[in-house]
Amino acid sequence: MKKTTKKQMAISLRKRLKKQFCLGRKYKTTFKDIKKYFKEFNTTIFDNELSPFGQIEVKNLNREKCVGQVVTLEWKRKGTRLYKLEMEPSYQSKKNFMETLVHEMVHLYQMQNKGNSGSHNDLFWSFLPKVNF
Repeated sequence: MKKTTKKQMAISLRKRLKKQFCLGRKYKTTFKDIKKYFKEFNTTIFDNELSPFGQIEVKNLNREKCVGQVVTLEWKRKGTRLYKLEMEPSYQSKKNFMETLVHEMVHLYQMQNKGNSGSHNDLFWSFLPKVNF
């Protein structure tokens, strides 16, 4: 059985995504797709280093003036922290949905794995070559 390299996996993912991006239709967010693409991006981009979000909420984010965000919930007395993903109910296209998800996954990586603030700093931008669809 032939072993697949990370580079081959990334190329394969790009090809599959490119086919879906051609559709150009409005996309309705589903928990199933969030979990599915989280798993794929975690494997190909983050080397399976990310733990899943503690909570996922699909809600209107107009008030927050964003299309997706990671919220940190912290209980100092218990010494626990939870990362919550919030995504819009719909996006202009599936590509916009996936770009938003991977964007938020980079923030999760910064906060969860590197103890970083999660801002758009050098660590954040270092992922650009890996996530450029």
